[in-house]
Amino acid sequence: MSSFKLEYFPSRYFGEPARLLLHYVGQKFEDHRTDREKEWDTRKETTPFGTIPVLTVDGVQIGQSSAIYHYLARRFGLEGKGELEIATVNALGDYLKDFMNANLPYVIASFRQPDDVERLKTEVLVPNLHKYLPKFVSLLKASKSDFFADSGLTWVDFAISEYFDSMSKAAPEVTGKYTELQEHSKRVHSLPQLQSYLSSRPVTPW
Repeated sequence: MSSFKLEYFPSRYFGEPARLLLHYVGQKFEDHRTDREKEWDTRKETTPFGTIPVLTVDGVQIGQSSAIYHYLARRFGLEGKGELEIATVNALGDYLKDFMNANLPYVIASFRQPDDVERLKTEVLVPNLHKYLPKFVSLLKASKSDFFADSGLTWVDFAISEYFDSMSKAAPEVTGKYTELQEHSKRVHSLPQLQSYLSSRPVTPW
C-alpha cells in the first residue's frame, strides 16, 4: 500500500485542493503543516523546486500544485472522462491558478501588511473578482452536470469551490452576486466524504 505525505503551510490556498481530494477518496495521508518560521528555511532546500506544496508518494517527491492535483486526479479517477474533457478541466485549473496568482499581493498583505489590505482589496482583489468570476459562471452554466465537467465531479471542483469560499469571506459584497458559484461551493462542501475533515480542520483566513 502506498504512503502519502502532503506538505504545505498551515493555510489552505494551494494546499487545500489536494487535502480535499484525498479526504474525498478516503486515502490516508500525513497532512504536514509546515511552520514557516521554524521549519521552512531548512525544508526549502530539499524540496524539488524550493516551494510547497509537496506531495511525497512512496518516497518520491512531487512539487508544484498543478502536478500534484493532476497526479491525484488521475490516480483516483477524478480527472474527467476522455482526453478532451481532461484537457478542458486542466485548462480551467490553469485559469484558476492565474486568478489566484493575480490576487497574491492582497493575500500576502493580509498576513504581513495589514495597513495595505483595504487598498489592495480595492486595487487588486475586487477588480480581479469581476474579471475572473463571470468566466467561471459561464463555464459552470455550460456544463451538463452540477459540476464544471459534463461527466460530474473532478479535481477542479475542489479547487474552485475552496478558493471561492475564501474569496467570499474576503469580499462577500462581490461574491454574493455570483449565486451559481455560491451554490457550486455548497454542493462540494456538502459532500458526505468531506464532513469529518471540514468539521475539524483548522480555521484560517486562506
